[in-house]
Amino acid sequence: MTQRTVVPLFSTPVYINNVGEFEQPDIRSLEYTNRLPSGGVHHFLTSVDKNVLDRPSFSAVRAVVMSEIEFYARDVLRVSKSVEFYVTNSWVNIYRRGEQAGPHMHHNSLLSGVLYLKAAEGSGDIVFHREVQSLVPFPPALDLDMDSFNLYNCKSWGHKPKANDICLFPSVVSHSVDPNESNEERWSLAFNVFVRGSFGPQHLLNIK
Repeated sequence: MTQRTVVPLFSTPVYINNVGEFEQPDIRSLEYTNRLPSGGVHHFLTSVDKNVLDRPSFSAVRAVVMSEIEFYARDVLRVSKSVEFYVTNSWVNIYRRGEQAGPHMHHNSLLSGVLYLKAAEGSGDIVFHREVQSLVPFPPALDLDMDSFNLYNCKSWGHKPKANDICLFPSVVSHSVDPNESNEERWSLAFNVFVRGSFGPQHLLNIK
């Protein structure tokens, strides 16, 4: 009798790791603005500076982020070292009690990530959503009843963050943040990643 096998073909690689302790900057020294776009989908504080990893005080954080990006790119995705990955922008978000972020994706980016500087229990999951028009495993017009949900049939999947957790994922993946139900603020560093180099069999594309 042959062994049954399930192959997660063409799956979405969401990477999660706890990086341990590192030197944290004083995020209170940053200037913040309240983010509440039209419709009120988002509601939290975000830093005015969208390149915080370029600050000298964030050098230790930058080293952690770049090390994790390299592991994700080389060891998980197996991208050649001839391709350079670099952070295009980075910012700090502060979620107070009851604050959340609705489903969104990061435009003009290849990879995105979040590093949790402070995250108490109940401070809000990051939730990844299956593409609305995805035909896998079933077309969206067919809403079948499930006995239980798993990575193969779920429409969304959440991670309960802890301090020093990092999540990396393709920027096209829709994600949201559940409401912070704790009495402590959740601090997170978000960032986007792009590439530089010559790509293709004949290096027809060159990004500097």
